[in-house]
Amino acid sequence: MPGPEVPTGTVSRDDIAALAALFDRYAYAFDPLSLEAREARSQFEDRVLRLFCERVEPAYQSVGLGDFRAKVRSLCREHLRKNAP
Repeated sequence: MPGPEVPTGTVSRDDIAALAALFDRYAYAFDPLSLEAREARSQFEDRVLRLFCERVEPAYQSVGLGDFRAKVRSLCREHLRKNAP
């Protein structure tokens, strides 16, 4: 059963948590060229693009993908800092 729909223009906390897990696997990988790190980066980029196209771009045409990606990375770093073991 799908969860509640997230409004256009919104990126949820769950979205950031999932993206942060992927970001952590590639940005802080011991071997950034490993298959696991490359796959995590690919999944991260795919999800960022999907969020941008489905939710952000329709509501905020003035926001570019590059700016959105940079903001998401910043939010991922913040999430990881706050939730570090």
